[in-house]
Amino acid sequence: MHGATAEHSGMQPVTETEYAIRLLAKGYICVPLCAGGKHLDLQAMEYRPLHLQSRRRDLKELAFQSVAFHLSQKPPTGDDIRRWFRKFAGNVGILGGFSNLLILDFDDAATYLSWSSKHEALLNRTPIARSPNGFHVYLRTRDPTASSSLYAGMRRIGHVKALGGYVVGSPSMLKDGSSYSWLKDHSPFDVDPSPIEGLASLSLRAVSPFKYHYDRMLNRGFFEPP
Repeated sequence: MHGATAEHSGMQPVTETEYAIRLLAKGYICVPLCAGGKHLDLQAMEYRPLHLQSRRRDLKELAFQSVAFHLSQKPPTGDDIRRWFRKFAGNVGILGGFSNLLILDFDDAATYLSWSSKHEALLNRTPIARSPNGFHVYLRTRDPTASSSLYAGMRRIGHVKALGGYVVGSPSMLKDGSSYSWLKDHSPFDVDPSPIEGLASLSLRAVSPFKYHYDRMLNRGFFEPP
């Protein structure tokens, strides 16, 4: 996000700090992202970004996933948000996983429009944002969900952002000038995320059908509780 204000449906422009605080009250966790980009601004969040010293991509991904997962389990306070966004001029991210928030991140508009035509009743009453190339659909699940890929049939069409993940939130702007924005009457201040049973109820999967059935056959990904 560039500049010091944010806009959303039905409200006057507010500062980034006020915007993040109001979203926290609605059940969303905002995180600061680097100006013009998608990466967590860990320094603004008072972390020492180890990956910047080592220049190792695996450590960067581990840091982002770990911070996102930790915050979904132990959410920041309003005072934390105020410190993170004080005199901040970067972009705003929205965390998945908190209160079982699940964000469908569609890679392209055509795929989203084809899928959405079969789920109009659901999409009429849930937050939706336009991304530079696709759409973000905000939902809540009954059970905790991990971030993953997003499949429709055999085709990977995007990502699921839940535990361990986040999306670039609206309003934010990338270095190439492309931006993120809430659809009219579909911001978190207009509607609450629709509840869903899981991806299968939307004809979607977190993995390809081949991998899903192979893992089920070998009983992978499951364990007996203590």
